[in-house]
Amino acid sequence: MNEKIRTVNCGGRTVSYILTRKKVKNINLRIKPEGIVCISASERVPIKYIENFIREKSEFIFNALDKFSNRTPEPKLPEDISEFRSGDTLKFRGIDHTLEINVSENRREGVTISGNIMTVNVFSAERAEIALKKFYAEQTRSAFEDMNRRTCLMFRAKGYNVPFAEMQIRKMSSRWGSCHFTKGKIVMNSRLMLYPEICAAYVFVHEYAHFIVPDHSEKFYAVVADIMPDYKICRKILKD
Repeated sequence: MNEKIRTVNCGGRTVSYILTRKKVKNINLRIKPEGIVCISASERVPIKYIENFIREKSEFIFNALDKFSNRTPEPKLPEDISEFRSGDTLKFRGIDHTLEINVSENRREGVTISGNIMTVNVFSAERAEIALKKFYAEQTRSAFEDMNRRTCLMFRAKGYNVPFAEMQIRKMSSRWGSCHFTKGKIVMNSRLMLYPEICAAYVFVHEYAHFIVPDHSEKFYAVVADIMPDYKICRKILKD
C-alpha cells in the first residue's frame, strides 16, 4: 500500500494525516476514533490541492479530533475478547470492521474481509474465536515477514550493515518491539496488527536501527530519521 504521513498547518494548528494514493475519483477524508486523519486520493492529485482541501475541512477535522481525544478505546486482539456476536466491531490494520458470523456446515471455515465487513464462516458459533485467532495470527505473520524483508533491504540500500533479523512475534503489554542486537533477533508485538500498517513499519525501522546504535541517543534517532523521516508521527500514534 502506498501510504505516507504528512503534516499541514491549518490556522495555527497542525494536522498530521496518512495519505494513501489509490485509484479514487475524489479526495476521501476519514477520521478514525483513535484520532488518525486518513486521506485517500489519486496519484494525479497534487499535494497542494490536497492540503487546500484539508484546510477547507479543518473545522470539521478539529471538532472530530477533539471529540475523540478523551474517549479512544484501546483496540483488542481476539484473545482479549470473551464472546463474539454479529454486529460487534473489531479493529484490523487500523480500521473498524463490523463482524458477521455465519454458521453453516456447508461452507469452509475461515475469515474474509470485504470493505468494512469481516465475515466469519464457522460450523458452530463457538468456533468463531478459533477462526478469528487463526486469521489474525496468519495475517500478522504474513505481513510482518514481508515488512522484515523490506526493512532489511531499506537499511542495506542506505549503506547500513544490518543482518536479516530473526523475527519473533508475541503479545506484549509494555513495548511495541525489542531488539537483541547481539543475536540478530527482533521481537514484534502482535498488537501492532490493530493499528495502521505504517505504525508497524516504524517499529521495524526502530528495531533495525538498534543493529546500528544499541541505545536511544541522538545518533540512534538520526538513523531512524534517515530511513523514515516522519517517524515522530508514528511514534506519537503508538504512544497516545
